[in-house]
Amino acid sequence: MKLRFWGVRGSFAMCGREVLRYGGNTTSIELVAASGTRLLIDLGTGATELAKLLMQGEFGRGQGELPILLSHTHLDHIQGLPFFTPFFVKGNRIRIVGADPPGLSLQATLQNQLAPHYSPLNGLENLAAGVSIDTIVPGSTFTLGEFEVETALVPHGNMWTTAFRVTADGKVVTFLSDVEYPEPEAPLPEALHLARHADLLIHDAMHSDDDYQLRRGWGHSPARAAISVAEKAAVRRLALFHHSPDATDAMIDETVWRARAETKIELFAAAEGSYLEV
Repeated sequence: MKLRFWGVRGSFAMCGREVLRYGGNTTSIELVAASGTRLLIDLGTGATELAKLLMQGEFGRGQGELPILLSHTHLDHIQGLPFFTPFFVKGNRIRIVGADPPGLSLQATLQNQLAPHYSPLNGLENLAAGVSIDTIVPGSTFTLGEFEVETALVPHGNMWTTAFRVTADGKVVTFLSDVEYPEPEAPLPEALHLARHADLLIHDAMHSDDDYQLRRGWGHSPARAAISVAEKAAVRRLALFHHSPDATDAMIDETVWRARAETKIELFAAAEGSYLEV
């Protein structure tokens, strides 16, 4: 299985010389099975960069098929929706899969994102591609093409998000972004279960330790929480993810340097455009 980070930033997109190496686009990750089948996790602004690549192939001809997992519907995870160009080509088939937000349906939430108050598209029904929206119950396991997906709810401030364990080609990627545990060094059993012996754990590391003390309860983690999960779940590699919009490249470098001194787990900070074999 191959993986590419198309967006690694949290909360809102950033630009400028100080964020060029790690990137300023918000959450979007592409997984590719050995057969070439794709799976996209989240539709942040990074998805618009993937869209440019997809349009050069079958999606530009209206022959593409893509499942998309949504961890939740905060804006930084769906802001790419109105600008994801494969939606505008008739014949493409795109399946969006996620949990219903509290008190709303996933369909209604995404429809609202394209309402005339926010978008000239004026609704999902105006997308040319065949778009389906399927609701899942977190805790369930299901298959999307060649990808087996196991899910769990994890706490994110005053709400919950869906975390994923994705298996394909005998490899496992666990996605634990937008999560904050009651104590950073005491991850919840659900998180450890999804991360168990993963080949790659992608984990929220938005806050420095100082910021975490100031912003505790906002729904995000320091790097030491990611390390705790990685060690307890015996993962092979750890990607620090969902970088703060305030974090410059130099600040993220320092976070990595400090984190590597605390663990023997192989770790790195996710960088926009970076590609790896899982």
